[in-house]
Amino acid sequence: MTEHEYVIFEVDSCKFAVSSALVDKVEQAVLISPVPDAPYPVLGVVNDGGTVVPVVGVRKKIGNDERDVLVSDRFLFTRFNERRIAILADEVNDVIEILPEVSQSADEIWPGVFYLKSFAGVGVDIILVQDLDSILNSEQEQSLAEALEQFAEQGEGSPDA
Repeated sequence: MTEHEYVIFEVDSCKFAVSSALVDKVEQAVLISPVPDAPYPVLGVVNDGGTVVPVVGVRKKIGNDERDVLVSDRFLFTRFNERRIAILADEVNDVIEILPEVSQSADEIWPGVFYLKSFAGVGVDIILVQDLDSILNSEQEQSLAEALEQFAEQGEGSPDA
């Protein structure tokens, strides 16, 4: 595995990438339990081997509405600021190498976008490289921590911090 290897996943025909070093595993999606007061982009939580893991969606970030989970969907289990999360994807395609010379900083193309690190041209595709460290801002992260704590107090499980 190199520092330039990325897991490619799709959401509504838009291709995204996450560093393969940050992905623990990919699993078939299951029903998501809602968490009251969880901030967007958190869709709810799933139980992964006894651990409550927040599920993050990116559909609204690309201008589409969130939808119910389908049997064909996948979860990418990864880490965000020391918290384990699952990203909901329509499909997970491959692990590919994205070299810096085919990437352009997200700020150069879309100033102010906070959840993307770069855009990469791979073949005929444009791939949006995710910046997992900024998928939630500090206010959303605090709101998530509080919502998960309330969720745990209701007997739903203990959050993975």
